[in-house]
Amino acid sequence: MMDRNATPQDTAHDDSHASRALDRNVLARTAAHLYERYAHVVDRETVERVVQESYEELERTAAVRTYLTASAGNFADSRLRALSIARGAIEARNPRVLFVDDENAGRSQMAASLVLKHTEGRIAARSAGLAPAGSVHDAAVQVMAEAGVHLEHAYPKPLADDIHRAAQLVVTLACADRVERVDGVEYRDWDIPTLEGSDIEDVRRLRDDIDARVRELIAELGHDAGS
Repeated sequence: MMDRNATPQDTAHDDSHASRALDRNVLARTAAHLYERYAHVVDRETVERVVQESYEELERTAAVRTYLTASAGNFADSRLRALSIARGAIEARNPRVLFVDDENAGRSQMAASLVLKHTEGRIAARSAGLAPAGSVHDAAVQVMAEAGVHLEHAYPKPLADDIHRAAQLVVTLACADRVERVDGVEYRDWDIPTLEGSDIEDVRRLRDDIDARVRELIAELGHDAGS
């Protein structure tokens, strides 16, 4: 029965409480699933910690919560896989490239997705941001869709230490001075401006610039770029 004395604030609080309870249940199942996958590398406590940290980091900046638990699970999986690679528990034969910019809301997302598109996953490409935005820029989603890459469900992610250390090459996008160097990792910087304040034609030109650089990088790494 509805409480006639309940205020809108009370209702919002109850909804938030129910949402978080549901999220906890989903995260618990996610952790159990990931532990089955990575039990040969880490203990259950570590898996649960990585899942919870991933959720909290994404929740801090997420503009919407619709896919938050799913995104947190994907992010945690990426981190645990990176940790497994760094420890030598998983053999990773493909080159590993990490693109880093300020917000992980445009340039780095575009670069990583173009590498994956052109190599069909033969190069492992990820992206991250130093101060992740709440969502990927609409203009980036639009121009990438025009190129056959769909970023509707992409989400900005922070620069996680485990993913950073597992990369072989880190490409920074006009933020080289703010990314800490890790021994054994190669670094280079692409001087590509932010999308902020750009109109759609500028974003298309930026996409094409990134695409040209990505194709050169793919060739340098010994792979052929597809269409």
